[in-house]
Amino acid sequence: MTIRVGIAGVGHRGIQLARAAAALDDVAVTALADLDESRLAVAAREFGVDAAFPLLSQMLDSVELDAVLVLTPDLAHKDQAITALEAGRHVLVEKPPAYTVADTQAMADAADRAGKHMMVAWNRTFGLLRAKEIFGETGPDVVMADYARPNPAYLSLVRIHVVNPLHFMCGRAAEIRAHGEMSDETQEGNVVASIRFESGALGQMTASHGSGGRSERFTAYGGGYSVFIDNTSSGAGRVLRGGKVVEELEPVDTVAAQMRHFMDCVRNDTPPLNSGRDAVEIMKMTHAIMDAAGFVVPDMPEGRRGWLLWCGGCGAKVIADAASCPECGADWGGWSMSRQKIMQV
Repeated sequence: MTIRVGIAGVGHRGIQLARAAAALDDVAVTALADLDESRLAVAAREFGVDAAFPLLSQMLDSVELDAVLVLTPDLAHKDQAITALEAGRHVLVEKPPAYTVADTQAMADAADRAGKHMMVAWNRTFGLLRAKEIFGETGPDVVMADYARPNPAYLSLVRIHVVNPLHFMCGRAAEIRAHGEMSDETQEGNVVASIRFESGALGQMTASHGSGGRSERFTAYGGGYSVFIDNTSSGAGRVLRGGKVVEELEPVDTVAAQMRHFMDCVRNDTPPLNSGRDAVEIMKMTHAIMDAAGFVVPDMPEGRRGWLLWCGGCGAKVIADAASCPECGADWGGWSMSRQKIMQV
């Protein structure tokens, strides 16, 4: 069986995941949708696709598909994912699934009603599969996650990168205590959270936005094992037991592993990791940390660049209202599309 896939959004992150899908032998990229005509034409040539449309709804109405990858800007995720699910397609949606718990819940409910699978593209899960296996069903006793970025960013957009691994390893939180400070009225600076999970595990999360560099370390203890992950985006690290290294954890292409897993779930009709229901719990934990730290979720900025987006030059995350990209120095040229246009289905 060849899995027929439609892709909505072929920008910076979208084209990366589209290529991961196209690299699989049992997957056919059958149709594309993107509001940017030139970008759409380039992607159509790369994947040899004739069925290219401005809107996701046009793609769904015109092409037989088994699954849809919703890789558009964050604002479009909720409505587009729900539309694809209601059209009877399985959905992989880029992170974050939405900005709020309520919107994420609506997406999970739509998947349940449709009897289709929705998976969120939190690729860091796939760098922790071996760690999860080591601790088994009982899980670790203690986990520590460290996430730092040189640029501030809107709270729940980035924090989910570190909350997702905590949820994957330990499940739901029973109690959260946190302290933090905002960088400004819409962007987060630093947060430290202590978590007691329903499993009994204890967790510590440290997030710093506006730091001197990047870090995504993850540590877990329990059952006589210590697991040290140097970077959750690749899973590289080591396992210690009895004071000695007993296993070296080699880097994983987490994007490719994630895509393979989703397609296997489509083929076998099996629930995916990072399902819609998982996404709801991850967003609940994310916002609970924000609440415990005393953060107020800001309203979406009007007439501004927004909370967070990708640099069109180097692909780095660029914070709101920056005059230029802090990574490559490219000047900001203004929104290419209105919010209303981005949110079209």
